Amino acid sequence: MMIRHSWQAMVFLANDKALHGDGEQQAPRSAAAETSGRGQEVVVDALAVAGAGQSDGDQGGEAGARSVVDGKTLQTRFAGDPQMALRSLPGVFTRQSTDQPGIEVNIRGLSGYGRVNAMIDGVPQTFRNVASHASSGGSLLYVHPELLADIEVSRGAVAGAQGSGTLAGTADFHTLEVADFIADDKDHGALIRLKAGDNGPRYSGALAWGQRWKGLWGGEGQVDTVAALAWTRTGVYRAGGRARIPSGPQGQAADDVPRSGLVKLDARLDARHDLKLGVRWYGNRFDNSSYGWSIDNRTWTAAYAYMPDSDWLDVDVKAWLNDTRLTYVGSGGGYAGRRTEDKNYGLSADNHIQVALGDTLQLQARQGISWDREDFQTHARRGGNHPGVLDKASLYADAALDIGRYAVYSGLRYDRWRLHGWRAPYGAGMGDCPAEGRACGNDWVTHAAGQWLPRIGVRLKLGSAWQMHLEWAHTFRPPTSHEAFFALVPFGAGVGSGIANNLDLKPEQSRGWDLGTDYAGRGLLRDDDSLSFHLGLFFNSISHYIVNDFVEIPGWGETAMWVNRSDRIRNRGLEAEGSYDAGSTYARFSFSATHTGQPLGDGTGAGNGESTLLPARVASLDLGMRLLGRRLDLGVQGRYVGKGREAVYDWYSFVNTWGRTKAYTLVDMHGSYALSRNSRLFFTIENLADRRYGYAGSGYNTFVEQYGRGRSLIIGFSGRF
Repeated sequence: MMIRHSWQAMVFLANDKALHGDGEQQAPRSAAAETSGRGQEVVVDALAVAGAGQSDGDQGGEAGARSVVDGKTLQTRFAGDPQMALRSLPGVFTRQSTDQPGIEVNIRGLSGYGRVNAMIDGVPQTFRNVASHASSGGSLLYVHPELLADIEVSRGAVAGAQGSGTLAGTADFHTLEVADFIADDKDHGALIRLKAGDNGPRYSGALAWGQRWKGLWGGEGQVDTVAALAWTRTGVYRAGGRARIPSGPQGQAADDVPRSGLVKLDARLDARHDLKLGVRWYGNRFDNSSYGWSIDNRTWTAAYAYMPDSDWLDVDVKAWLNDTRLTYVGSGGGYAGRRTEDKNYGLSADNHIQVALGDTLQLQARQGISWDREDFQTHARRGGNHPGVLDKASLYADAALDIGRYAVYSGLRYDRWRLHGWRAPYGAGMGDCPAEGRACGNDWVTHAAGQWLPRIGVRLKLGSAWQMHLEWAHTFRPPTSHEAFFALVPFGAGVGSGIANNLDLKPEQSRGWDLGTDYAGRGLLRDDDSLSFHLGLFFNSISHYIVNDFVEIPGWGETAMWVNRSDRIRNRGLEAEGSYDAGSTYARFSFSATHTGQPLGDGTGAGNGESTLLPARVASLDLGMRLLGRRLDLGVQGRYVGKGREAVYDWYSFVNTWGRTKAYTLVDMHGSYALSRNSRLFFTIENLADRRYGYAGSGYNTFVEQYGRGRSLIIGFSGRF
């Protein structure tokens, strides 16, 4: 019978408190939890990460740089703020602003336009909106934090469907499942969470109900269902030092009122058949970029697993659809009434193999196929957002040969992409349009190409709790419709000019090395303590990097256009994270030092793309203690953000330069008290010293405004019944 976990997953899946948890046992969210019923499950403690586990996007036995923040840690240590949690992970950052709840994930200094695959329950979230000169145009992910079970980030090359057309890595926001709040021996249960706060956060909460029906269809069948609702009200806050932030449509701060929910069903007909269905929805209304945004995001999923008692056959089939719609509500302004829509839908099918070829020889493999379509539509007043369809299809195979202390793994995929979009009209004699004849454009055009992408690595097991790995991989990401069919930024109901299109854009290519070591052990200084850490280095060379430059066009003159840069980008860094837990005391840390030689496009920082460099150094340290029989947990966290660089655009000279941003350190406090086994009170004080600071990595103007949130308090109650 197949066991879907390799030895490194069993060794390095330490318990939750060892790295990102805080001592309360939670239901596991390992591959077994996500694919319950897959043959014989390996029983492990709740998930923690030291870079060597497996996920849906990382199978075939390879090690890698992977981090997870579980839902309880998100709520207690990070005040329910996914952006704060992501910024605590090595090599990971976000573009954060005072009035945009959408999340733009940055991995190793790369973000936007598909460089990072950000997902909700494995479904890509590809919505974007070019809005004002301060926008990046990058992908925005909308999810309600109260419905999150964990956030999983994989840095570097990612196997399977999730790695299709992805340059730097993936971030998957997993929502609640039945196993997240109902114990295995229970048939039903509820989760309730209530929070209140000051200086921005007003109130929020979540209510979930789960039900299990066991012994169906002759005794082997089981059906799990979960339904949940979440709500939040966030008002205008004050920056550090109690500084006021301008609010309203023309200001930089706004109310945020997301409402969200989900319904999921998991029907295990018997030990061989498992069917999962789910729907999630999110709605919000807020002011941003001088307009009122109305966001509606809906995600549907279906998955079927066929798991016969065979080492050679274990099949997953998945289908998904995400639909995100934006409307500019209200009146006033040339883009009032804007309506755009982004649909992402696709299919994937995988087969998993795990075979013992001898006493010490194990083979793990996966073969699969996937197809994904990003369909961006503009219904009214598009501005800098241009319609188009990007199809990505992948054939992939991954294998790992485990030979005792050593393992060699490899992967090969063929990614095919097709870009189909509308070219706006442009006049005769301009660019490639003949001088004598009709105007060109006003038609739909297609561009397609394919790419072979290899990956190879070796893993060395140094002991029962320690391993090292070395990997070389080639990744790429194709151009998007926003880049290839860029038609300038027309005002009002205009559609722009096809003179700025670039149908010859090449995909960005990344080739590089990852070297890492992972450790997870117990009983170092005392019988019940644990230590885990991940230390990694990466070196990547990126070619054909796409930026927005000023280009001379015959018959037109100089115009903005997305182009490939000829110079190579050197991207390198060091990443570390870990924890020590002695029961009554604990310490957690993360650190990253990253250098990205990112080019500065002529339009960067002016609304045509944005710099995505990580600050040179980012670190966090969380120290805590457990008192009163470990019912009371108190912790203090320090967050350091080092010096950085942001693009600065001069609207008088039309020239941009690099602006320097200063380092800053913030201190937070968090705690919780267990009222019972299944209920607790908790609190978080963010920015304890009420320091004035700006959000780094989010645009130069965002930083210099110094509008980072001042001291704020959140208190809450969480219970499972």
